[in-house]
Amino acid sequence: MIGLFLKKLSINGLLVDYLLKMKTLVLLRHAKSSWDYPLDDIDRPLKSKGVHKITRVSKENKRIFAISDAVISSPAIRAVHTADILIRETNLEFNKLLINEYLYTFSSISVEIEIKRIPDKFDYVIFVGHNPAFTEIINKVAKKKINNMPTASWAKIVFKENNWSEVTNGKLTLDYSIK
Repeated sequence: MIGLFLKKLSINGLLVDYLLKMKTLVLLRHAKSSWDYPLDDIDRPLKSKGVHKITRVSKENKRIFAISDAVISSPAIRAVHTADILIRETNLEFNKLLINEYLYTFSSISVEIEIKRIPDKFDYVIFVGHNPAFTEIINKVAKKKINNMPTASWAKIVFKENNWSEVTNGKLTLDYSIK
């Protein structure tokens, strides 16, 4: 279920149609985390409420998540646990989970750099990470103005480019319906 689009290219003066694969990025904000323990930010676990919510979100949106080529997570405990639950509930293979230290960021600039570094062999990728970076990247790349991406919510951005290094503006789908 990979998105395809037709692109017209001029080769030696001839107009040729090419069928290209679109790149799809799903941004999944980690589930609700706990502040109950005196831990460094990167080590904060999920709250019980967060575990239940991401379990439900994963099951109810299996069609969005289960076709992923890779799930790339921040190394923060709350993000990795969110990714783990997502993978388990959608029956993805655990070898699709990749940890990217640069996604432990609150900066959209870092997220944008990591989007452009996704290997082109992946057409459909899930990033599991943090705000305000995800809200800002949606506002920039998808040209959609949102105030805040809630915990355990997702945004799907479809790009027409077939190379991650070239993606610019994408078409956005948001899910805030799950409470």
